[in-house]
Amino acid sequence: MKRLLLFPLGGWLLVRHRAARPECADLDTGARFPINLQLTRSRTHLPTWLTLLATLCSCARAATNPSFDLSDGDRVLFIGDTFFEREADYGHIETRLTAAFPDRQITFRNLAWAADTPMGRSRASFDWSKPEEEWLNRVKEQVALVKPAVAFLSYGMTASFDGEAGISKFTADMNKLMDAVAEVSGSPAGVPRKVRFVLLGPIRHEEGQGTDAAVSRHNASLKRYNDALKNVAASRGAFFVELFGHRVNPADKNAKASAGHANLTQDGIHLTESGYRIVARDIVMALTGGDIGNAKREEPLRAAIRKKNELFFHRWRPANWTYLFGFRKQEQGQNAVEIPKFDPLIEEWEKRIAKLRDLKHQDPATLKEVSELTTLNVQHSTFNVQRSTAALQPLPTFDVADGFEVDLWAEDPQLHKPIEVNWDAQGRLWVASSEVYPQIKPGQPATDSVIVLEDRNGDGKADKAAVFAEGLLIPTGVLPDSNGGCYVAASHQLLYFKDTNGDGKADEKRIVLSSFGTEDTHHNLHTLRWGYDGHIYMNQSIYTHTHIETPHGVVRLNSAGIWRFDPYTCQLEVFTRGGCNPWGHHWDDYGNSFFTDGAGFQGISYCVPGAMYFTYAGARRELQSISPGNYPKFCSLEVVRSPQFPDDWQGDFITCDFRAHRVVHFKYSEAGAGFQTKEMPDLLRSTNVTFRPIDVKFGPDGALYVADWSNPIIQHGEVDFRDPRRDKEHGRVWRVTAKGRPAVKNPDLAKLSVEQLLDRTLSKNGWEQEQARRLLRLRGADSVFDRLTRWLSRQSDPRAALEAIWLHDAFGQPDDRLIGQLAVSKDERFRAAAARQLSR
Repeated sequence: MKRLLLFPLGGWLLVRHRAARPECADLDTGARFPINLQLTRSRTHLPTWLTLLATLCSCARAATNPSFDLSDGDRVLFIGDTFFEREADYGHIETRLTAAFPDRQITFRNLAWAADTPMGRSRASFDWSKPEEEWLNRVKEQVALVKPAVAFLSYGMTASFDGEAGISKFTADMNKLMDAVAEVSGSPAGVPRKVRFVLLGPIRHEEGQGTDAAVSRHNASLKRYNDALKNVAASRGAFFVELFGHRVNPADKNAKASAGHANLTQDGIHLTESGYRIVARDIVMALTGGDIGNAKREEPLRAAIRKKNELFFHRWRPANWTYLFGFRKQEQGQNAVEIPKFDPLIEEWEKRIAKLRDLKHQDPATLKEVSELTTLNVQHSTFNVQRSTAALQPLPTFDVADGFEVDLWAEDPQLHKPIEVNWDAQGRLWVASSEVYPQIKPGQPATDSVIVLEDRNGDGKADKAAVFAEGLLIPTGVLPDSNGGCYVAASHQLLYFKDTNGDGKADEKRIVLSSFGTEDTHHNLHTLRWGYDGHIYMNQSIYTHTHIETPHGVVRLNSAGIWRFDPYTCQLEVFTRGGCNPWGHHWDDYGNSFFTDGAGFQGISYCVPGAMYFTYAGARRELQSISPGNYPKFCSLEVVRSPQFPDDWQGDFITCDFRAHRVVHFKYSEAGAGFQTKEMPDLLRSTNVTFRPIDVKFGPDGALYVADWSNPIIQHGEVDFRDPRRDKEHGRVWRVTAKGRPAVKNPDLAKLSVEQLLDRTLSKNGWEQEQARRLLRLRGADSVFDRLTRWLSRQSDPRAALEAIWLHDAFGQPDDRLIGQLAVSKDERFRAAAARQLSR
């Protein structure tokens, strides 16, 4: 049975539904009731409603204090799926709630994990194959860090992809979670209701972001889960805040001005920062009946809250968990003592927050301090970055293959500690650079960066270095989009940065995907590159466990593997599963993919979409390596497509043996239904222990560029994270060329017509080929397809049809006629390429 509480509010009635209680005395415990806000015009006089109210319940306290409240000393928990995980980055909901109670000391802690379930599937890590009760035990361990008095729960979005069939289990699991949170809350024994719960319904899938039919189906499921959560709240006497109705009306000028555009979300289901600002305001208004938001005065408070959240993230969800607390703690367990050292740092920021939470009376000294402490140049100057014991590194010398030479193209201070490099269509080299690797210290700011290097005068050396994005945490991959921005793999997120004003520095940032595993930072998301099909391919390694919520559903990968991602539709899929450390990935002219392995002695493997490889748990069968023998650890992979290199090298493989200080050369050939490699003499090698080649890419001039980690220590877990020999400041890029062969002229691809770009997809220069595909995707389907058929009719190269098919794939508009033609080709390479397309 339910009761209605009707409260006069001006000329309106605020209607609150609450579950019936056996005794009114229960209302004195501070329990709250599910909010389902409705405004109904009152047509009766106040005395009548007072009489009715007295009839419904004789407890005056509930009648006079019905709204949500936070008490002095409350510890508030945010836990849930992606909705709350990204709130930790933006901080708008916490900022509004903090400012709503300026006279009270309230602490907030965010334990959310993207794509999580009430039983804790996303945080199960290595226990992912164990019973769900084991996952819930990990949730309880984490919640015990907070001991909440109030818990906000948001789980509806991830659950909605299970459809109507999953509602019964979801409801039961929500109750189990709420019981578990109450059990470890730390409230005194005997208190009837240990934790006051607030359940948030999911936001709707925003119209216009996805096909109408798909959005409609998903919204029907979201509404069912919204109602299920409402029922759970009613049965438990919890607050419920409905967010499903949120949308920005394009005709609403105020909403558009607040959001900055007509959408609340970036992909249909994940709020933009502006979307969080709007939803945060409305959550506070729903709970408290008012809002005192002041955007200008909120910003210093929000900056302090975001910094506190960053520190707490390192406290409860530290990177390198495998080594600090897991099954390899014998190697780095001594460094686990650092993790509790984040606690006093968090408390320092809590004190600053306390001085800023009253927006009308903010402490001037604290305002200045927060501004300074959250400015990156101050962070650089106030933190003593660990320097290597040898301040100067001697330049390595090389044994180089006959007919080749190597020159230094860039070095510190132009860059430091390069992890991945990729070229853009303008002929600039983008570098993911990290001095924080392998583990951030308590109090250390995230100061890593993306650097853009350029040789403007064509003399074979970089003469310009610019910081494009900074303040990053261990960026392990960077991929420019040749449209003013780049994708960056950093910690648990795939980020996108964009320069909107043309000054060469990113001024916009958004979270594209989260959360990728971070149990081992040299296994974090890496090896980003644009595929021949216009998709982004990216890899992760064996100790990582990844859980991603997308508009198309939840995707999980509990091991190493390769991802395939369409940034235009947000469609994410697992391309291959397994491998140990697949640190290199590339393909030949026919779309056959290959990856190198940085552990497991596998050498090079042939990628079959959907296949499983060495180390993948539960695999029915594993596809074996195509490299006979026993190989060391390889990193990166490049297929030779360069007129600057000799003809007999074309199509060969180049990779890096970073432990043995060498750049390795393989030939490959067809073998049955697959391929086989043959190791050739090294392209180059050095006896200098600081030469650590970890990435190779062919540049616009046809030269091979080698990213050098420049570090005597390369081992991740085997050498102490704090070993003073770990170099934090050096880094180099080497340029390898064939003697006596001219450099390829670097054309301005951006000025070429669509037809000229189509010609470049058949280029013998791999850089030119890849960048032409990228620029064609940017030109748009109408512009390209209008000319593609005519261009194709003029081509004699049989690969032209394959390039056309790949362009259709890039635009999400497959051409079945072209695929059918290739499927009956006399050339088995084209038939295989057609089969790959048909499988998608």
